[in-house]
Amino acid sequence: MLAIVMAAVDAPPVRGQSGDRVPAVRFHVGGAELLPMVYPERYSGDPQALTEDVEWVRDNADELIEWWDRDGLLFLQRVTDFAGLSWPYQDIEVYLVRHWPIVSIERPLVIALEAVRAGGRAVPVPEDDDVRILLVAHQITHYIVDPPDFEPSTPRDSAYEHPFMAPGNFDAEAMVNWLTYRAIEDLWGRERLAAATSDEIWQAYNPNHGYVIDELEPRHRLSRRRPLAEWLADNPPGSEIFRVRDAYARQAGTPSAQPVTERERVTGTDYGLDLGASHDGRIFVAYVDGESPAGRVGVQQGDVVRTIEGREVGTDVVSAQQQMDESWTDNGEINLSVERQGREIFFSIEEP
Repeated sequence: MLAIVMAAVDAPPVRGQSGDRVPAVRFHVGGAELLPMVYPERYSGDPQALTEDVEWVRDNADELIEWWDRDGLLFLQRVTDFAGLSWPYQDIEVYLVRHWPIVSIERPLVIALEAVRAGGRAVPVPEDDDVRILLVAHQITHYIVDPPDFEPSTPRDSAYEHPFMAPGNFDAEAMVNWLTYRAIEDLWGRERLAAATSDEIWQAYNPNHGYVIDELEPRHRLSRRRPLAEWLADNPPGSEIFRVRDAYARQAGTPSAQPVTERERVTGTDYGLDLGASHDGRIFVAYVDGESPAGRVGVQQGDVVRTIEGREVGTDVVSAQQQMDESWTDNGEINLSVERQGREIFFSIEEP
């Protein structure tokens, strides 16, 4: 699926901006060339449904696109300054669609504006325009924190060797949010940012939010003079911040003692596990519902998926999610293995 999606980036972009130090970001609205490939049962036999969903995106993306046209370049420059790193990309393609089965950072970036729809369920995306802007800003910031493998001729900043920059884990997501919040705060002010990040779904999808707000920001104010790269260099493994991180990570991964209601579920699957993809092609556990079948057996956010039903996982995150959906539907269980802290761990996720 990833190869198919990447072939679609030749579609004419809607709008874009670029600068000397930041990538060009081009938005494609509607995703008509992508959706029939991912949802053949929904669109292949009903062209009118596809037309309606493309029009829905055009009607509902106005505020987001207008914000990007006005402030997107400034946002990218702020992220550059506060990261103290160079963007590894010159171009970023963003497809805005109505539905998409996963939340990921694969190239090109595909973002659902209404719902993450997978496994017969749909998890709604908040209708608030500020939350949508925050979602897009967060995903784009991944492109400087989660870089691909660098070309041999391109120097790789030592900041990327820090454990907090390992793709797909609690720490890397915290670094992304820290940069995003700091850059957005410069543009919006603290109160507007606080209102957007207080959204229930936003915090459910970002278990590192409290860690960023309560610990990272009070301890160190990111700035042009003291960017993230410098903070990472000042906090090598063994520093106090690692002990603080561990406490927040354990809290974020602790299942709730109360049954999880439909409103509290943040994944798009009945087994409670959504996948994501990093730029280097690794498929990882993006979100887990605590009291779901996946959460109860111990699957954790950030686990790198190695096998599903005994077969090695490639780089196609959509196919991997569909494979789990099929195993759950056909057998009522999913057998998978993940890599966590250098160890391979095996899980059997079963219906209660």
